[in-house]
Amino acid sequence: MKISEVKKKFKNTWVLLEVIKENELNQPVDVKPLLASSDRNKIYERIAKVPKGKTVATLYTGRISGSFLFKCQF
Repeated sequence: MKISEVKKKFKNTWVLLEVIKENELNQPVDVKPLLASSDRNKIYERIAKVPKGKTVATLYTGRISGSFLFKCQF
């Protein structure tokens, strides 16, 4: 599924995606939705259950006003 299809299917929603294919800039091109939720915490809980070796991405399909920076450390 393309990112544009995900945005059309899941409006104003957080989506956890398994990355199937990336472009030369390592941006997801082909993805498989794993979970869609209006609650971002449910997305984080599901990320913890993703098997090692899988590449995932999160996407919010709505509009975010202002600037946000999320620091992640693994």
